[in-house]
Amino acid sequence: MNRKHSIRYIILVLMVIMSVFLVVACSSKSSTTTLPPGGGEVVQSDSIILGEIRAVREEATGYPWEVDVLIVSSESVGDLPNPTKDKVGQVITAKTDEDASAFSIGESISARVKYVGDVPKPGISLYIYDVKAH
Repeated sequence: MNRKHSIRYIILVLMVIMSVFLVVACSSKSSTTTLPPGGGEVVQSDSIILGEIRAVREEATGYPWEVDVLIVSSESVGDLPNPTKDKVGQVITAKTDEDASAFSIGESISARVKYVGDVPKPGISLYIYDVKAH
């Protein structure tokens, strides 16, 4: 192999290696899913709500608690989809790992709410966390 072909070969090998690194870097980019404390796939979404506790139930489908909350106001968090923006004035049902036995019916709260499940497939739920009484 002459010198001219050797340089072409080295350039070709370097281009292939760079292409492989580029493919690996793109495919290992963080996806849109993480796991919440109770498990289950979560699509990155978030909202900050003011609400009122309407009901509290022990839950048996993967989360220890389920709560009904009247959404009084909803604020988006950055560029993330806001799962409660169209729910103001409505009661939502959300799952949680927080100790909901401390929640009182009629209690005003602030909290964060995000999607849990395989969005946009069937079976999505809302997950409420960082709940604070007001």
